[in-house]
Amino acid sequence: MLRSAREAGSSGRHHHGLQAAETALQLAGEHGFEHLRSEALALLALHRFRLGQLADAIPPGLEAASMLERPADAAARAEVLCTVAMACNELGLAHDGLKYALEALSAARLCRQPLTLSWALNRAGLCTYSAVGDLEQSVALLQQARELAAQHGHLVALFSAINNLGSSYRTAGQLAQSLAQSGAAALLAQSLDYFQQAAALAVTADNPHLQASAIINLAEILTDLARYDEALLQLAQGRELARCGDFAALQHRADLTEAIILHRSGQLPAAIAVLERVLALPAERIEYEMRVLAHEALYRVYKDGGQFEPALLQLERLRQLEQSLAGKRGSTQGWAIRKELEITSARLETERERLKAEHERLRAARLEAEKSLAEARMNELEQAVLVDALTGVGNRRCLDREGPQRLAQLHGGFDGMAVVVLDLDYFKSINDRFGHAVGDDTLRKVAQLVVLHTRSVDLVVRYGGEEFVLLLMETSQEAAVATCERLRLALMDYDWSTLHPLLHVTTSLGMAWQNQPQDWERTLRAADLALYQAKHKGRNRLEVAPVP
Repeated sequence: MLRSAREAGSSGRHHHGLQAAETALQLAGEHGFEHLRSEALALLALHRFRLGQLADAIPPGLEAASMLERPADAAARAEVLCTVAMACNELGLAHDGLKYALEALSAARLCRQPLTLSWALNRAGLCTYSAVGDLEQSVALLQQARELAAQHGHLVALFSAINNLGSSYRTAGQLAQSLAQSGAAALLAQSLDYFQQAAALAVTADNPHLQASAIINLAEILTDLARYDEALLQLAQGRELARCGDFAALQHRADLTEAIILHRSGQLPAAIAVLERVLALPAERIEYEMRVLAHEALYRVYKDGGQFEPALLQLERLRQLEQSLAGKRGSTQGWAIRKELEITSARLETERERLKAEHERLRAARLEAEKSLAEARMNELEQAVLVDALTGVGNRRCLDREGPQRLAQLHGGFDGMAVVVLDLDYFKSINDRFGHAVGDDTLRKVAQLVVLHTRSVDLVVRYGGEEFVLLLMETSQEAAVATCERLRLALMDYDWSTLHPLLHVTTSLGMAWQNQPQDWERTLRAADLALYQAKHKGRNRLEVAPVP
């Protein structure tokens, strides 16, 4: 059943995949196969998301993520958190989506699997734009995802990155268009170019869902550009693929686009007929977002036709739908909070039982060999915890493991590694003036900004307190300096008033660059001394240690 659900995901047969995942989850529960249950939950979340069942995708996704906490599970954890992030994003929970996308990105960087990292960058790119409206940073992350997918020849990941680049530019273009800004046409033209690239790539895939999605995306952007004849040709082809594959969500998108074209062409009765046909479907057969868009489109058609009473009726139904969504969002977020509390409680109970067993073992004076084995297991558990609980980036254990290994792997030449120690200036005064809650929020936001402004091959860890350490990989000293300066300016220029009206944050950085194996502690100490120099010279600056 799991194999069938996985194969259905690859071929776009999500109805079949959903049934297989549900059966696999039931069997795993009946027979106590806990090691397979997490995969069944992850596949259940994926297929529900692909079928537009957004709120129902989040609980199994988060439950699966809670079961995948070992370092060996980092790749699987990254994949399921990507699904949860996208479901949150499309439900309008943009900041929750960004949170889970960044957690997925951290897990993907730990597992060091290029394709997993490509997907995590892909999701982080979309969620970044949705949460903070930063098109430049969104495009940068999506381009990294595209490059990784292209390097490793993964067609679906490459298609997704290109397609999402088109979506980001289209959303930005539509916003600029609605505000009558001059750059709207250029943004929409760039979106069309990416969608055309995605459609050409989809032709080579044996995946009808991918092909139908690409063609309907192309029809939508052509409609935005008022190229209706071309859009209708694409719609006919995409609708037929969606019908043959029973992809209901894609068929609804095609219907909505056709109605928009009819409306703009002055064929108001025909547009009304298409939209009313879509809205006549049972609630379980049409996605919430599509129902909202159809009501909005029907309102505009009635209004432009001078039929004000039915237009007002559509506005009332939109208001009812928004109230329903608010309840669904609250229910979803409440479930996630309850689940986290259950997981925390289970962990505490497990830890209590473990300590009790350890106490009994010591009292019974077991053999020394058994005691040594228990100590070894304890060390293994400690090594498994590599993520900082407050910020979601790596912690000191992670740095102690990764730093010496990466430094030892350098082999001389132009490229090398920069060890950067970043410290927030006057952080104690932030806690003293604004409270520790604002201080914690500041640390979390700093970690997010640092992750967003570094590359997938780099490592970001919270070293302790307000101090972070960055390992900038495969870079020259000049490039590392440029990265540090960009990061310093990004932190200085960020609108910190969103956390507190009087808050302003600057950072000091010390950097040590190496291009060949060196003693790790000596290199870290050199970066730390450079940080001391930056503090001594006035703060909010970068100092570089001399290359030995």
